[in-house]
Amino acid sequence: MTHFKVDIQLPLRFNLTEGGKIGEEIPQKFLSETYKELLELAGGINTTDKPIMGSWICPKTKRTYHDTSIVFSVLVESDDKKTITNVPKIKELQQYKDKLKERFKQHEIFMVATRCSWL
Repeated sequence: MTHFKVDIQLPLRFNLTEGGKIGEEIPQKFLSETYKELLELAGGINTTDKPIMGSWICPKTKRTYHDTSIVFSVLVESDDKKTITNVPKIKELQQYKDKLKERFKQHEIFMVATRCSWL
């Protein structure tokens, strides 16, 4: 059995509006709903109460975004030891990402999967 740890970074503020200095705070209920949905989808979830800071440049607009985010981590099991593309739960998470982009009003949601082993 192979496992993948999937980290999902969710912003704590919406993107800036035109002329704004800081984006509006994301309602706590959005994070709570997402936590519950990921728990149901993956069967387990971890997070921390310590936000992380990061920046990225949108490839389409070349605009720089600075975010403060919280990371939700889930563990996904797979019988496929060679590729991540055949993992059903990964496919579900990729589809779920579209819902997150809409909910959090983001151009992109940073989601990364890392193959891992139990120690």
